Order: sequence, then structure tokens, then C-alpha cells
Amino acid sequence: MQIRAAMRSALSLANHGIGTCGPNPSVGCVILNSDMQLVSSARTGANGRPHAEKIAIEQTVSDIKGGTVFVTLEPCAHEGSTPSCASLLHRSGIKKIYISCLDPDKRTSGKGVSILKNGGLEVHLGMYETLVKDLYRGYFYRILRGRPQVTLKMATSLDGKIANPKGNSKWITGDLARKHGHLQRATSDAVLVGINTVIEDNPTLTCRLKGLESQSPIRIVVDSRLSLPLKSNLIKTINKSPVHIWTSKKSKTEKKEALKDMGVKILELEEDDRNRLCLSEGLKCLGHNGINNLLVEGGGQVSASFIANNLVDRVYLYRSGMFLGENSVSSVSGLGFEDIPLEKKFFRKNFRLLENDVFEEWKTIESE
Repeated sequence: MQIRAAMRSALSLANHGIGTCGPNPSVGCVILNSDMQLVSSARTGANGRPHAEKIAIEQTVSDIKGGTVFVTLEPCAHEGSTPSCASLLHRSGIKKIYISCLDPDKRTSGKGVSILKNGGLEVHLGMYETLVKDLYRGYFYRILRGRPQVTLKMATSLDGKIANPKGNSKWITGDLARKHGHLQRATSDAVLVGINTVIEDNPTLTCRLKGLESQSPIRIVVDSRLSLPLKSNLIKTINKSPVHIWTSKKSKTEKKEALKDMGVKILELEEDDRNRLCLSEGLKCLGHNGINNLLVEGGGQVSASFIANNLVDRVYLYRSGMFLGENSVSSVSGLGFEDIPLEKKFFRKNFRLLENDVFEEWKTIESE
């Protein structure tokens, strides 16, 4: 097996695990024997355990002494109830290892490589590093910035509207675009909407793609006055995926207790002088709880709030081929563009046709 092909296999394994391994990143590991034949491959287990290297070593069916390992992220160096992955690889008799990028976690960063080198392994760094860092962007954000990567998802008409004058948003985009959107839910740790979206649409916010239903993200509602109906679809499906509410410390105690009794987790946030919740505080709480990737699905006021507070790192824009008119609901509303920092620039990263709809991925320069 060729060296680059082996690393591409490890990258593919990691990519398929995104959304299943939080709070840990989805790592791919491929092991070749001394004849460069494939003997084992694995990715990080569900909920982040076991690590990919441990699984790959344990499931080998032939001798790996003198072999080569390909791993997308630096093997961990910290010891817990089990030895570190770097120590396991050192003891396995592996001769050579290719690592795409270093782990930013202080417990491992550079230390895993040191263990391997000190153990006599030949260590190569940087193969497909750019691709891998993009895959782990959310994890890097959480470790280095203390908050998840925030992706703003919008499905709009050609004139930038997300609903008609009556508030109806079903269906602006077609079936393939909606399925693509559900895939983003499956690969995100949490999805967030405002209370107006919940009241207007009564969504479940789960992933409804066949085979990926179990990867539904944590569902968060920004609801400063606790207006969430107790009979909403979110409450009815709380057994499928957790429901969190971000609310004001001034909200009604009785409603808080009623929601808590139904299994909802309440996060009380400070308000600014315009009675808006401190979103950055909420994001820090998510980071503290191991959330790497947050998908913000609107509506217009919530989208505007995240943009105005300089909290959007990436935009997923789905555009359909229809016009909804000036009295329809804007994709960004409520605050006015005078509140939005002009230096926040986005550039288009990807473009794709989804039947009669267009998908665009936009990123901030600083997120690269």
C-alpha cells in the first residue's frame, strides 16, 4: 500500500466519525506491516473512547513489528486508566509513524511525538495537514479559544428571505438540499435556534437521514423569557436527544422548574443593556462541556445576533430559485447592519449544485 494512500484512508476514517466522538476529535489510524501490507485500521470509538490507535493495535491479526502507522492527529501522551496511545505505539514494535498534525491539547501537544522519538520511532509530520486541520476546526476552536466553532446555516430565496409574510418556510429549498442540511446536523454536536423559530415551525431539530438518526445533536433554544411550549415537538422528542434552553436570569422560576422536571437543561445567562442574552457566555459553557461544533439554524434575529457579536466562523448558505418579496422574513433581521463589524469578512470556500438549489460554504479569514 502506498504511503499517501494509507494516510488518505486514515483521513477517510476520521471524516466518517465526525459528530460521533465528542468531546474528542474523530481520529483515523491505519497500520501496515513491515511489507507495507494493510493489517489494521480504525477510528475513534463512539463518544471518544477508545482511541483509534488502541482499537487498531488490538484488532491486528498479524505481527506489526517493524510496521508503519498513519494517524491523523498526534497520539495522546497523557496516562489515565489505560496507557497513552503514544506509549502503546512505542511498545507495539512499530518502526515508523506518519502524523498529519500536532494535537493542540496541552496534555499532548508535542509530548506524544517526543515519546515516539525517544522510543526510537521514525516520526514524519505534516502529511495532509491542511485537510486534517480543517476537519478538526471545531476541536481546535474549543481547545484554543474555549468555545465551539459556530456555523450559521441559512436556507433562503434568491432575495435572501427565509419565510413568506405569514412566516411559512416549508419548503424554500428542495429535497436534496434538505437532506444535505440534515447531514450537517448529524456531524454537529449541537444545533441552536431562537424561540420564534420554535413557535412558528414547531421543529424537532433531529437528524432524519436513514441510518443517522442516532447522531441527532443536542438541541438548544435561545429563549430569554421561557416561552417554549411544554407540548412542543422538542419536548415530545426529548428522549431522542437532549434539549437545552439559554434564558435570562430574570425568567420565571415556575417555568424553569416545570421544564427541568421534563428533562430540559436550563442555562441562565446575563443580559446586556438592550435585554439581549450574552451569547459568548453560552458558547464558553458549551466549550467547557466538550462541544466542538455548533450549528446555528436561525431564525433571522438569532442569526443577526451571532453576526453582530462577531461569533460566526462559517456560513452554510442554501439558495433556492424563488423570490418571496419585500414583506417576507429576512435571513438577518432585528438588529440592523449598523451593529455588524465591518471588518468581519467572509470568503467562499466551497460551492455545489443540489438539484435546483445552490449550496455555498463561506468562512472568515481568521478561521483559516
